[in-house]
Parts: sequence; structure tokens; C-alpha cells
Amino acid sequence: MIDIDVSSNAGVGKTNEDYVLHTTIANDKSLVVVCDGMGGLSNAALASQMIAEKIGSYFTQLHATDSSEELVLKAISFANKELAKECILLKAKMGASIALTLFEGDRCYYTWLGDVRIYLQHNDCCEQLTTDHLAIDGNHKYITRCINGREFRKPLEVHSIILSDSDEVVIATDGYYMHNDIDCLEKDRVLKDDDSTIVKIRCVF
Repeated sequence: MIDIDVSSNAGVGKTNEDYVLHTTIANDKSLVVVCDGMGGLSNAALASQMIAEKIGSYFTQLHATDSSEELVLKAISFANKELAKECILLKAKMGASIALTLFEGDRCYYTWLGDVRIYLQHNDCCEQLTTDHLAIDGNHKYITRCINGREFRKPLEVHSIILSDSDEVVIATDGYYMHNDIDCLEKDRVLKDDDSTIVKIRCVF
């Protein structure tokens, strides 16, 4: 069982292109997905919502023979294929960065594509568990991996950690961590032009 706090807000004068999904799969299994739609493509808000909801729907189906790692990989692949169909239907290019966490007992499985970050707060330390999939060209940054309806350039990897009672898993989009101190999560969020999402997850054993 987990306790979850979510703060997600659109940038000033914008539509929120971030999307958060939280669903309980079973008594001891919970899924949290955070998507950040790619503003340089079409329908960024729709892409975020669709990807997250397709992942959630895959998990709620019966896949009794799959391990947790396999479920994560297959759910993302399913969402990617569904997005590809939507891109064809709308004649548009769509995509999103994503961070996915699956809580099962005291273990957290996680994966990500793009620059949505996952952190672990343990006691007084805050550790970033993910590495941004970014390429930098001068003053410009480009997402190198995302869900966009195309084949993945590299195989996805699923990692896992064991959590203790005092641990907190934090997921944040760039609109949050670029303007706020992740080590001080209780500070008031700074409002900027960017969409800003932070999710704080605590396991209850």
C-alpha cells in the first residue's frame, strides 16, 4: 500500500501537458506513471494522457504468468503501439517523456524514457535514480528517448530497489526540478512558464 501526494500545474497561460496516473493493481501492487508531453510535437497533452492510460489499462488486464519486469516492458510497448495508431489516425507526430514506478510489497520497480526524473529520499539524503535521456547542442537540448509510436532505439531497462519505512520515492518533470530544490520538497513550488509536476510516494508496510 502507498500514500501518494500529487501537485501538477500548467505553466502560466498554458495547457498542462503533464499527466499523472495512479492505480492499484492488487492489494500489494500499485502503479504510478508520470508523462510529460513533447511540446515540439502535436497534441502533447493528449499524448501524455493516452500513454499513461494505455499503460494503466494493460496492467489491469490478467497477465498472471508475467513477472513484474515483463509487465513493465510489455505495458510500455503496448502504449507505444497504441500511440502509433493514434498518430496515423490524426496524421500527427506525438510523443512524451515518461517515468513509471511499480510498487510491490517493499520493492519498487522503475523505468523511464526522456527527462522525467525519479528520486529516492532516504533519511536526509535525496538520490536521483534516473539519468536524463538528453543530447545537448549548444544552448539547445533534445530528448533522445521517449514514447512516440516508433520503434525504440535501445532496449528498455527495468530497475528495482528495496524500500524501508522512512523512504519516499519522488517523480518530477523538468518544469519542477529546473526551478525547485528537490532536496527541500516541502518548500513552496515556484510558478514558472513551464508545466510543473511532482509526485511524492510513501510505502506503508
